[in-house]
Amino acid sequence: MIMSQNSSGFGSVFSNIKNHIDKLPISGKSKQKIMSKLSELKELTVEAREPRIALVGRRGAGKSSLINALFGEEKQMVSSVKAGTGQGKWLWYPSDDDKKIRLLDSRGLGESERPLESIDTDTAVSQLKKELEAEQPDVFLFLIKAKETDARVEEDLQELNGLRAFIKEIHHYDVPVICVVTQVDELDPPYYKQLPLDANPEKAKNIKTAMKLMEKRFKENDIPLITTVPVCTYVDFDESGKVVYDMRWNVDELAEYLVEVLPNDAKLKTAKASKAVSAKKKAAKKVIVTMSGMAVLIGIEPVPFADMPLLTGLQALMIMAIAYIAGREVNRVAAAEFIGAVGANLGVAFAVREGVRSAAKMIPAAGNMISGAVAGAVTYGIGQAGIAYYLEGKDLKRAKEAFERGKKQFRKDRKSEED
Repeated sequence: MIMSQNSSGFGSVFSNIKNHIDKLPISGKSKQKIMSKLSELKELTVEAREPRIALVGRRGAGKSSLINALFGEEKQMVSSVKAGTGQGKWLWYPSDDDKKIRLLDSRGLGESERPLESIDTDTAVSQLKKELEAEQPDVFLFLIKAKETDARVEEDLQELNGLRAFIKEIHHYDVPVICVVTQVDELDPPYYKQLPLDANPEKAKNIKTAMKLMEKRFKENDIPLITTVPVCTYVDFDESGKVVYDMRWNVDELAEYLVEVLPNDAKLKTAKASKAVSAKKKAAKKVIVTMSGMAVLIGIEPVPFADMPLLTGLQALMIMAIAYIAGREVNRVAAAEFIGAVGANLGVAFAVREGVRSAAKMIPAAGNMISGAVAGAVTYGIGQAGIAYYLEGKDLKRAKEAFERGKKQFRKDRKSEED
């Protein structure tokens, strides 16, 4: 599924940026650095795709509830997720008509009984291998109920390790694993049902014990583990779909980890589909850091006027990407209007850079570094304004303030790195 913006939005702006870079009369080494950043930028935007998430866990571990909590609406039907139960088939979530997430439900690992659904292979694992050969997962989510962390899970972990080895052999990809300890609200004391769940010392201790136990089991089975995240995904609705009881806890943290570990080309769509604003911000910050780093490299080059089209295109693409994560369609013209509205006067910024270059002409390398920092700071500030406006829902006045803070923060961070 291709993003609707790629052909007329991301793709065209990216092509324009690349054409300008190709024409820059700069040294091979400098161009190589810029092209490396450009490749990363292309992965994040033009090549953006839906994430492929493989779910591992026994029946009742809460896989459908977790996916709904991560990516669903207030009341999301789970039939689309359950359609392949026992078969280990790749599915579209929430449906074939609304393709947000690619899911592989590997329910049945470690279970001796043959699933009721008709399958064309002898075991759940052999069926899974067929699916994994056809499509490579970006990440495994291993789900285990909090009260079952002390139950026998060695067989499940051994089969998981076998699947990881199979993927590495076929696709040459080492699939990251996140362990999700579900239904932590059921841990003692059972009467404590307030959020945050770890505010109760006894429950917090039991949650930590369950996490440490799973980390120990992963280590014993030689499975690299990104992290262990305890969650509660329970939520109840009335007939109209209104939330009447909400015990969801720590799901946002898991969403952030997902955005962190997924390949660049899966980050934007994952963040867009996620219900967690914190996960959206993490993806947006990845875009901003990439764009700002590229702006620094462009600003360093002593090519008068040549960097302006590059920087304006870069900054417009950045705002388009942040708006996309927020579920908004913004074209280059609208992005440029937003940039102007927050006070990022590119003409003034350009004059500042050229003034710096002129003042430092006796030590051109230092002058170029300073002007590169200016270009990076302006770009970073624009990105922070985009987060404030599109993801935090703040008005233009607050977005302008975020722009100014962002510039200062960028300079402060660079100074700290230099020191």
